[in-house]
Amino acid sequence: MYEKVTCRIRDKIEVSKHYSGRYGAPGMAREEKKKPTPEEMARQNHWRRCRDLRRLLELNFEKGDWHVTLTCKPEERPTREDAPKVIREFLSRLRQQYKKRGWELKYVITCEVGDRGAVHWHMVVNAVSDGQTDTHKLIQDLWKKGRPYFSPLDDPDDFSKLADYLLKEAAKKKDKGETMEKMSYSRSRNLIKPKERREKVRATGWRKDPKIPPGWELVPGSLVNEVNKFTGLPYQHYTIRRKEGAGSGRGEPVHRDKPQRAAPKGRKVHLPPGVPDEQGNADEGRQGND
Repeated sequence: MYEKVTCRIRDKIEVSKHYSGRYGAPGMAREEKKKPTPEEMARQNHWRRCRDLRRLLELNFEKGDWHVTLTCKPEERPTREDAPKVIREFLSRLRQQYKKRGWELKYVITCEVGDRGAVHWHMVVNAVSDGQTDTHKLIQDLWKKGRPYFSPLDDPDDFSKLADYLLKEAAKKKDKGETMEKMSYSRSRNLIKPKERREKVRATGWRKDPKIPPGWELVPGSLVNEVNKFTGLPYQHYTIRRKEGAGSGRGEPVHRDKPQRAAPKGRKVHLPPGVPDEQGNADEGRQGND
């Protein structure tokens, strides 16, 4: 028996399989275990935070949204103690301007302190426009302490580099031995949270080349079959994505799911075996090696 973890991100599904470090893999010799060093644990925790933030970004933002750096003029730089109040007031004004126009503000923001103590912020924000004004102009008008720098999000399929960039301040704090809070960034409450689905699979092992459901394809370079050096047990990671035009026949873009309509009462919507729905439920079909 092993554990299978799936996480659906728009039209992609991330899959991982591993054995329990306590019970091991039946009939399989375990390689030598190794106790992780504090540095290795820190890297692993940073990797998890980056993965979770990357999933959050992929679920809520897309091509055309903005990565904004909010800088301050020397005479306008707040202290570390005053920085939270400064950014809260700015976000409040920006939220009011969005609401005034019938828009919903979505953001992820992190504070960074330079080597010389200069405070600035990195923010990912949804881009909106009504023909008269837009996000770019609103932020320029509202941010009075310095200059905002705008970078458009141009690769919505993989925000790994952006997530790592946003969390680099947290990584620096950890390297210095400083206490780091559980959440290294702030976000608006209206963001969709990624959900993992965990299940026990009654099988002695998995295929090195996983079976891909009809209408889906393996993301190139995502398949990993390795041995966990800390438990001495094998694990597998891979990502599948819906093929272009699969299901609807209209050829919508691969990475832009539309919300599924609710099934009529008394009817059940059937998905391919192993593909979880938006609530994380999946019909695994028959048990066995997958």
